[in-house]
Amino acid sequence: MGIKLKNKFVYICLCVLGIYAAAFSILSACDVVKNASYIKNKTYFNSYQFGQEIYSYCENLSNFYVHYKDYNDKFGENKASKEDIEGLRLFYEDKLKNQQTEIENKYNNDIQEAQRISDKDKVNKLLDEKNKKLEEVKKENTKTDEELKNEVASRYDKDYEAIKKSVQNRNDIKYYIKNTKTNEIYHNLTGQDTIQEYIQKESLFTIEFPLKSIEDKQFQNTNSMFKNFSWEGYIMIPKQSYSNNYILENYQYYNSVRSRIIKEMIMGCGSFIIALLVLIGIKKDKSLKIAFQEKAGSLYKKLPIDLGVLVFCIYTIIMLGYMMHISFFYKPLGIKHFIKLTIVSIYTAYVVLYVKNNIIPIKNKKEFLNEWNKSLIHSLTNAAKRSFIGRNLKLQILVITIITTILASFTFLLVVMSPRTIILGFIIGILYITLILRIMFKKVDYLNEILKGTKEIASGNLNYVIKEKGENHLSKIAHNINNIKVGYKKSLQSQVKSERLKSELITNVSHDLKTPLTSIINYINLLKKEGLSEDEIKGYIGVLDRKSERLKVLIEDLFEASKMSSGSVELNIEKVDVAALLEQSIAELDEKIKKASLTLRVKYSNKHIYANLDGKKTWRVFENLINNIIKYSAPNTRVYINLMEEDNKILIVMKNISSYEMDFDAEEIFERFKRGDKSRNTEGSGLGLAIAKSIVELQGGKLNIEIDGDLFKAIVQFSQA
Repeated sequence: MGIKLKNKFVYICLCVLGIYAAAFSILSACDVVKNASYIKNKTYFNSYQFGQEIYSYCENLSNFYVHYKDYNDKFGENKASKEDIEGLRLFYEDKLKNQQTEIENKYNNDIQEAQRISDKDKVNKLLDEKNKKLEEVKKENTKTDEELKNEVASRYDKDYEAIKKSVQNRNDIKYYIKNTKTNEIYHNLTGQDTIQEYIQKESLFTIEFPLKSIEDKQFQNTNSMFKNFSWEGYIMIPKQSYSNNYILENYQYYNSVRSRIIKEMIMGCGSFIIALLVLIGIKKDKSLKIAFQEKAGSLYKKLPIDLGVLVFCIYTIIMLGYMMHISFFYKPLGIKHFIKLTIVSIYTAYVVLYVKNNIIPIKNKKEFLNEWNKSLIHSLTNAAKRSFIGRNLKLQILVITIITTILASFTFLLVVMSPRTIILGFIIGILYITLILRIMFKKVDYLNEILKGTKEIASGNLNYVIKEKGENHLSKIAHNINNIKVGYKKSLQSQVKSERLKSELITNVSHDLKTPLTSIINYINLLKKEGLSEDEIKGYIGVLDRKSERLKVLIEDLFEASKMSSGSVELNIEKVDVAALLEQSIAELDEKIKKASLTLRVKYSNKHIYANLDGKKTWRVFENLINNIIKYSAPNTRVYINLMEEDNKILIVMKNISSYEMDFDAEEIFERFKRGDKSRNTEGSGLGLAIAKSIVELQGGKLNIEIDGDLFKAIVQFSQA
């Protein structure tokens, strides 16, 4: 028995030792992370802070030797320039406006309230106070030119004296700088030593500018400054210690911290190894168990898995913040060190227990699923799914029930406590019932509106709109009904339009095919007659030739339109000169244009404009559009064709004056067999624009039509190569 107790005591001691060692390694790791810059940089002179200190000092040097050079002669009586005075005046003007606005806002609300209650005395008093304060701020911020000049000069004096003091009174930085343009030397060295002798004997740290390498990144800003002012020279930190030697103190502190961090890293690694060895030793001894570990593990397992994760995350965040901000590695050692180490040790033990009792068992999927099914998130998710459809209504009913119960209980207590409170309870009850009835009646009225709307829509009134009030369930029902109505209306309109276009298509196809076919049949019958002269036969054959050619063109156009709309057409895409292609199309149709008594005006923004297109198909687009112009333009009018480049796009704009009234929609003209000439007296299949639009769109372009009175405008757009 005694041996077992002894073994158990040793086991507990080993556990405590391992946990404390692990806690110490964690604290050392946090401190190393927090002070990583001390390890990264070998000394203070490699740090960003030192680089900024040198840059700040060199900035003062540049101000002293460049900006304020020959201060008394350069500035003298004219220290304040017109720009400085004007800038200061604008500053005071802005300040005055802001203060006036602040005073106005402060008093306006009180004045309006006094006016509302017709308190004239208070209004007058507030107005007097406001005007007085406005006058004060105006007087305070209104300066004469002389005052502004003196203030600017005073600011220059103060700035110069501050910079001069900063440069001349500082002994912890030495400099030796040469201006390569003027050969001037600036330095604050004393004694007879040369600069090289001073660097060897007196300097703790020296850096030469401009830099010869780009490794010293902390001095990049200072290096740029030297280059801008054509300076070269040395910045030195002397070995000699002066009173208030800020840089030397930082240097010594930085080195001490770096030394401490290195020691911490060694101790932290040692502690981690000890903790690891203890953990391995305990794991091998399966005969002993720690009572508090079993109890803690069983207690933690009672928590739902998601709640356990939440606790672990919150605790970890708190502890990480604690460990990153506490100061542990300092002297002298005391009780506070033990307390801090114990707090971190408790967290370390908790993490070990959490990993052992939760992370390791997760490998078993069945066990994990069982634990997950017991979780709070899973329970809440199932509850939400069960009440998903009417969750808002249920919530409203629940809230109303809770409020009703609370008010009923409160009213009952008022009545029981004293007869005097019966009236108060009665009033509360009446007000609550009135409120509930009002809400219910509003809901019922809105439900009646929805029922009326559905009746109107069901009777065929598709223009009726049900008002949508708020964001409750009834409003959502109204919104859905309105959407259904709009969708049905669009579908109906689309169907009617489709039927109309189908009817027009059949009529137009029948008319355009029937006319030449009838002529062919009639002239064939005439040829069958006997006794016809040779001239008559030739005339009839000529008519048959023209009509059959006309029928052939109609059938070919119809076939091509079908191919284009189905997309079953092969394109030979290559780099095409659109300007040359358009010019060729116009040249080939020049005779027809002249015959139609049209004057053509063509304008190119560039002689050569390139795009990736199918040349033959694009030529067909231009041919169809120009043929459309020839057929339907009023005689003796001008036709304008412009080719231009705009935002990486190529635009071809064709404008002509129509010979007939264009009383149709611009989009309708793209329908197959649709013609602007409704009498269908002109030649053409009515497929030209439809084919042109299909070709353009297959090549990634756009073809749009715009109609303005008798002006017909076709706009073709392609992407530029």
